[in-house]
Amino acid sequence: GCLEGHLLAGEEAFVLERREDDSVWYGVNTFSRPAHPLALVGYPAVRALQWKFARDSTRAVREGVRDARAAESVEGDERRR
Repeated sequence: GCLEGHLLAGEEAFVLERREDDSVWYGVNTFSRPAHPLALVGYPAVRALQWKFARDSTRAVREGVRDARAAESVEGDERRR
C-alpha cells in the first residue's frame, strides 16, 4: 500500500512465476485513487504512467526471460562439448 502522505491511495502487486513446464507468468495488478487534490487534477496522467509502467515492466521481464534462456542454452552447449 501507499505510505501516508502519498498523493495516491492504493496498492500494487507483482507476481512472477516459473511453472513446472518452464513457462513464465508475470502479472502486475494495481489500484489507486487520488488522495490529494493535486493527484485528482493529474489523475489521468497518473493512470497513463501506471499503464506505461505495466507495459514496460512486462517487456523487461520478457527480455530477461529470453536472455536467461539463451544463456542456459549456451551453457548447455558448452557442457555437451
